[in-house]
Amino acid sequence: KRLLEAGYHEVYPYRSSDERIVPDVEVGETLALDERRTEAKETQPPRRYGQSRLIEEMEKRGVGTKATRHRTLEKLYDRNYIESDPPRPTRLAEAVVEAAEEFAEHVVSEEMTAQLEQDMQAIAAGEKGYDEVTAESRELLERVFDDLTESREAVGDHLQKSLKADKTLGPCPECGEDLLVRKSRQGSYFIGCDGYPDCEYTLPLPSTGKPLILDDTCEKHDLRHVKMLAGRKTFVHGCPQCKADEADEQEDEVIGACPDCGDEHGGELAIKRLRSGSRLVGCTRYPDCDYSLPLPRRGGIEVTDETCEEHELPHLRVHSGDEPWELGCPICNYREFTARQDGSELQAVEGIGEKTAAKLQEAGVDGVSDLKSADPDDLAADVDGVGPDTVRDWQAKAD
Repeated sequence: KRLLEAGYHEVYPYRSSDERIVPDVEVGETLALDERRTEAKETQPPRRYGQSRLIEEMEKRGVGTKATRHRTLEKLYDRNYIESDPPRPTRLAEAVVEAAEEFAEHVVSEEMTAQLEQDMQAIAAGEKGYDEVTAESRELLERVFDDLTESREAVGDHLQKSLKADKTLGPCPECGEDLLVRKSRQGSYFIGCDGYPDCEYTLPLPSTGKPLILDDTCEKHDLRHVKMLAGRKTFVHGCPQCKADEADEQEDEVIGACPDCGDEHGGELAIKRLRSGSRLVGCTRYPDCDYSLPLPRRGGIEVTDETCEEHELPHLRVHSGDEPWELGCPICNYREFTARQDGSELQAVEGIGEKTAAKLQEAGVDGVSDLKSADPDDLAADVDGVGPDTVRDWQAKAD
């Protein structure tokens, strides 16, 4: 396919011409073979339905009402029957359906659910009586209950195995039992051996989010990868054993003196990678000194030659994506972050403490934008102990 005459394409550059050029050949001509290859491919399953598509499908099949379909999805998430987005069923959900299909197939019949919905609408329209519908429903549910009661032990065993499968990552490197996602008394998640207390092998998990075990498996450790669900901050943690090994192999990089114990005990601040995959700037005297500052989880961290005059620490640069971004002094960066979290932007400006910020707010300066737009002479006259040059210095730092 060739473009012979450009026409409006001469002056309209917003659409590329999709040309496919084939060399001129003649009948009977012999062509040279440049390359040959054999490819093996598999048919891929269709993409999972998103939440909106699931609601459309429920409407098409007569399951639920406009008011209940969204709530049905919420309940499935709350009860750990589906996870992630687009939703995918957990092993527990699959086990519940398998057990119901084997021991009480009416429960998972969409026809039964649709019929109940139609009966509800018929009652509202005056086409059926309340007693008639409830009698039919009660009779049906009694049959289901009887079937489940007779098979309660088999159903319980099936569900228990599936609950464990949803938490299993792979074999323990020390004893061969299963490694499972567990929850501590404090509410944090970690990985522990199913052979406890005979085997006490553990691996840490990030403190942010709820762990979701993925289908991907680490080739080196035969452990399934983990994804931490934390809303917009959701991220893939990967193989927990790989993360722990990387932290054990990486040496701490000292960047300066610890502000808490450096003068008295000689503690130093160092960039550290934790076995959970997190990174921080922490004191080398830990656990005797627990001073620490958070660092971004992703991206390479570069220690620059620029130094913070206030804290005598080097500025840090994070290489993530196309353009690196300046983290600056880790103490100043954390102070700015906490000030924003507390709603006090003014304290994020170097040189403005809690008391000075309060004085500025009394003078009508509630945030950084007010500070930058204020007249230095007028503001200095309204704030006790502050001169115009100090205000100009704050304005320059606020930029």
